[in-house]
Amino acid sequence: MSFVGSYSHSMDAKKRVFIPSKFRDDLGEEFYITRKFDAYLSIYTAEDWEVYVDKISKLPEADAEEFQDFILGAAQKCTPDASGRIIIDERLLKHAQITKNMVFVGTGKQIRVWSEEIWTEREKNRDYEKMREIMRQYGL
Repeated sequence: MSFVGSYSHSMDAKKRVFIPSKFRDDLGEEFYITRKFDAYLSIYTAEDWEVYVDKISKLPEADAEEFQDFILGAAQKCTPDASGRIIIDERLLKHAQITKNMVFVGTGKQIRVWSEEIWTEREKNRDYEKMREIMRQYGL
């Protein structure tokens, strides 16, 4: 499975947001969402989450502690309601600077969730020459 595409959604007054229908089936009945080091959130299938957690658990304890606290400590297990909506924890929303509008971006094995404002700015300021050079280096 590979998540691709980007979809904009807004939170309603009860802080619920629809998971894009193009992603819902592949995510399954339960999935995980957590923060990353930049101002976005990552969504993983339950299976990919277990792989990710296993990798973190194999780090030396001195290195793993910060990752466990930051990433695992903020993670949220999600089960969408019958309409395909979830409520994202306030701590995660604050980290990603999401107040209402967000963009779900498929990035292969995960889905990134950006505030619409930050995503729009990133799109506007992409360094296409740098990306072309990286693609050439890796034969893409």
